[in-house]
Amino acid sequence: MYAEICFPFSLDKTFTYQVPSSMTSNIKVGTLVKVLFKNKTSNGFVVSLSNSTKFHGSINSIISINSQAYIPDELWKTIIWVSNYYITSIGKVTQVALSWIFKKNLRHKREIKSIGLNTDLYSIDYFVNHLDTFNLNQQKIIQSLMIEHPNFIPLIHFKNSIPSIYSVYKSLLKNNFLIEQNLILDNTIKNIKTESINKIKLTNIQHNIYSRINSESSLKPHFIYGVTGSGKTEIYLKLTYDIFQKKKSCLILVPEIVLSSQIFQRFQQYFGNNVLLWHSQASDTYKRDVWEKINSGKPYIVVGARSAIFIPLNNLGLIIVDEEHDPSYKESERQPCYNARDLAIVRAKFSKSLIILGSATPSLETYYNSITHKYFLHQIQERYGKATLPKVQLVNMNNQNNISFNQPILSQEIINEINHTINKDEQVLILHNRRGYSAIKVYNQSDQILKCDACDVILTFHASMNQLVCHNCNHKYSFKSHYSKDNIQYLGYGTEQLEFLLNETFPKYSILRMDADSANSMKKQNKILSAFKTGDYNILLGTQMIAKGLDIKNVTLVVVINADIGMMIPDFRSHEKIFQLINQVIGRSGRSNKKGKAIIQTSHPNSEVLNMATKYESKKFYNLQLESRKSLQYPPFCRLLRIIFQSKSESICEKESTKFFNLLKNKCHDFIIGPLPCPIEKMFNYSRYHIILKIPPQQLKSTITNVHSIMKNKNFSTSSNLKILIDMDSHSVL
Repeated sequence: MYAEICFPFSLDKTFTYQVPSSMTSNIKVGTLVKVLFKNKTSNGFVVSLSNSTKFHGSINSIISINSQAYIPDELWKTIIWVSNYYITSIGKVTQVALSWIFKKNLRHKREIKSIGLNTDLYSIDYFVNHLDTFNLNQQKIIQSLMIEHPNFIPLIHFKNSIPSIYSVYKSLLKNNFLIEQNLILDNTIKNIKTESINKIKLTNIQHNIYSRINSESSLKPHFIYGVTGSGKTEIYLKLTYDIFQKKKSCLILVPEIVLSSQIFQRFQQYFGNNVLLWHSQASDTYKRDVWEKINSGKPYIVVGARSAIFIPLNNLGLIIVDEEHDPSYKESERQPCYNARDLAIVRAKFSKSLIILGSATPSLETYYNSITHKYFLHQIQERYGKATLPKVQLVNMNNQNNISFNQPILSQEIINEINHTINKDEQVLILHNRRGYSAIKVYNQSDQILKCDACDVILTFHASMNQLVCHNCNHKYSFKSHYSKDNIQYLGYGTEQLEFLLNETFPKYSILRMDADSANSMKKQNKILSAFKTGDYNILLGTQMIAKGLDIKNVTLVVVINADIGMMIPDFRSHEKIFQLINQVIGRSGRSNKKGKAIIQTSHPNSEVLNMATKYESKKFYNLQLESRKSLQYPPFCRLLRIIFQSKSESICEKESTKFFNLLKNKCHDFIIGPLPCPIEKMFNYSRYHIILKIPPQQLKSTITNVHSIMKNKNFSTSSNLKILIDMDSHSVL
């Protein structure tokens, strides 16, 4: 028997190995094996098996099968589907999807010293009756051990409360009051008091949706279309409980890492240590513990961001995609350019799992699939409990008097409302979707606006660093001393400048800022949100990361400083994104029995998009957008395939993109555009050209086959100085 093996790199080919007779009964497609590759032992996956081979050279045998790395059949089928649909080599897909398998340090278990009471010599009653004979630090240890008995407690757990823990424990050990042993450290286990799922009381509408989903035998996706704060999470929890009771695993996807920790804590309330967290910022040791638990064959509930779609859960029974509209689910910078929401539907099909999508502001694709009955549609048009939707006020900034040009603006309505809200001991959320201080214009012969040397992107001044920063490549430029106040002009304003203004305007109020600068790690994000939730701060200012999924009961006022940001971007999704952002951030207000309000500042008060967002006219917005998309042939009426060519030489970009276009045009002439320079012509010092294909549904399969053929075609040998990115279902044309 022969096996075709792929390795975790981009080369679009597999390699032939012989399967020893002793392994034939244990090997199958998707098995991880150890082989000799280029004179080194390497791990690779079996892509196919056959009894013959066309390869006539010397063939090495497989060394061993890695039985610890179990990949369920349904996940392997999903990976194969990704390779085909997203036009990416199978090796590259395994490198991205299953990267944790190839990390050598993932399986080294860490042992930790743990202690327990020596009940062979002393009974629990002895410790209770003689507790006062021990010193205070010894009492702390003994009391904790009595509560946890017969379990052991890691010694390190006492380190913060007892600085001299090692001498205290040695004394108790010497007198035979304690016993010790080394336990394998499990970072996923915490002391959690769980609540009964019966404590969740569904409203009549929620219960009807929950019952309809449970009674439906079809594997068609379910879409819960509920306004912000309508209680979609309560339905998720109930459905998860039902599936988990059947000894099946559940996967809960959320768009942002900061949201994953919130949902994770909510699920842990009811399922304890059966809930695991998976995202890119988790440590390797934590991922190792998660991987070992999943690999044990037991069912678990995993909460995670985009990459969690590839978790090898055993007996998968439910996938939930919360905030399904969020662009964070789409990978667009490296191949495979997958969308985790779409992959969730594909994986659910292969695993025969229940699939739930949820959003208050669905993507146009999901809305269209719901109204055309490809998905089951479940609507909730009221908030959970006694909460009601906030009242929304649009403020026309063109009517503001005595405001100097291009300065950060707080209208008098907003100043009054912030004071009124905080005087009631309630909190304020302020959205401004631009970080940094401002852009800079230099007054000289050219009057140039400062741009990044490596990218076609305007630089942003960051006052805290006194540097200009490119928000694309993150390159920093010193703010030259010869730029005086007389020869520069600040263009616009970001959250950093707005924070200064808020502190000047409201000196008695405490203000937190949350953006990619102040909260550049999960730890910092959680720290900021925890501080705000406890009520220690009055105002939370931030970019779009504060607009999603936050459930803070005391927030009763939401302010959008400039709703026009992003409105004029020449991209087919710009209006959809603005509508979703405004609608979502409004939804952070009034999520308890306190009445909420939102104030939106704009220089375009007659904008249809803003008016529909602030009046909750979702159906009108989506229908108008669908009409526009249909007339221009954009998704959901076609599949948008974007092929991006990147090189440090613009001439190579132009030449190779034209070459590719000529190979495609005969079969795709009715729906191909290009090759053209990208609207953002330069990024990371690479020139950029692109070809856009608006593929009709009936020609999708043949077009994918054509592009695959070109990529494998030896006659199309691209320059080593060229990068090609194939972005299927592209979210942008920039």
